Amino acid sequence: ETFLEKLSGTSREGKIIIEWPSEDTSTTSSISPTFRFVQIHSASQLDNVVEEAHAVILAGGTLRPFSHVAAELFGDDVDVMRAAAEAEGQLSRNFDLLPTSASNKLRSPPSSMAQITPSLTTFTCGHVIPPNNVITSCLSTGPTSVKLDFRHSSRSSNQMVDELGRTIMNMCNVVPSGFVVFLPSYKYESHVFQRWRSTGMLSQIDRLKHIHREPKNSRDVEDALARYSNEASSSNKKGALLFSVMGGKMSEGINFANDMARCVLVAGLPFPDITDPVLKEKMESLDKEFRKRGTGINGQEYYQNLCMRTVNQSVGRAIRHSNDYAAIVLCDYRYSSEKRIWNALPQWLRRGSGAPRCEDASFGKVMKNVRSFFAQDKN
Repeated sequence: ETFLEKLSGTSREGKIIIEWPSEDTSTTSSISPTFRFVQIHSASQLDNVVEEAHAVILAGGTLRPFSHVAAELFGDDVDVMRAAAEAEGQLSRNFDLLPTSASNKLRSPPSSMAQITPSLTTFTCGHVIPPNNVITSCLSTGPTSVKLDFRHSSRSSNQMVDELGRTIMNMCNVVPSGFVVFLPSYKYESHVFQRWRSTGMLSQIDRLKHIHREPKNSRDVEDALARYSNEASSSNKKGALLFSVMGGKMSEGINFANDMARCVLVAGLPFPDITDPVLKEKMESLDKEFRKRGTGINGQEYYQNLCMRTVNQSVGRAIRHSNDYAAIVLCDYRYSSEKRIWNALPQWLRRGSGAPRCEDASFGKVMKNVRSFFAQDKN
């Protein structure tokens, strides 16, 4: 009934796609092609709410860029789209790039609120933790000076997987308690473990911190977290190491407070599959709307925002209250070399600074900074 109802809508609101079973299909029930309706233009679903409500409040930690949210939910309102773009521009100039100096080092970033039009108010604020309770490090090279390049074409090579393993081993020596590593996909996580198991690196890492893995079944998540939490928070100095997947079961809505995540290492950038038919339809729709109206976001901007929103959700698992602290390690040369990626990180991670210099993203410099961070008194 719902499927037939969707057929009465316009092609702009959604599309019918045919999904063919593949070799990777995990369920034996998907042996025949299936028809699926995918929502392309989400704004139509919110129209009735906006019309009937006195006010609509959207609150969250990953709503920026506002132009992305406006294009998704208010794409039919050109005034709101332009107001969101203007608000984002003001924040980029007056909030994100706030300089950090010795005199204001411990001062939290100011709140910023802008009433752009009578129908749109935007509000952005800094994080609840003081600046010295988090350190953000971009890591471009590993312990043996191999360039950390986790693009799809190179990330599965033995050289890259082994260098990632050596990086994690070294980090285990300086990170106390819980250590969470986010990988770009389940397939890559499986490949990494297979390689490390064959070389003996997996057992070497496990001797430093007992390894835990994100379960494939959602029903097992709670038990897996309990086991990891017990080891990560135990009185012994060894702690525990948890491997998770960006965009997976443990990258959103999971509370890794206190000793559960004293360090989060993100390996690579989780760009979605560009060949996915749903994504292609969405990007083409945004490109068409952008050319027509000259405002909003285009398909390529949407594609990057999806990736960086997933990264930001993952690193946000570590800091859960005002007295919490953690080290964030972004493991891929692109975090420091591509300005658009660095600028897409939240302000509380960048602290108003520009992208790190090449020497600051070297393995030796990052290890020194992380070691010094944990040596400081956080109380």
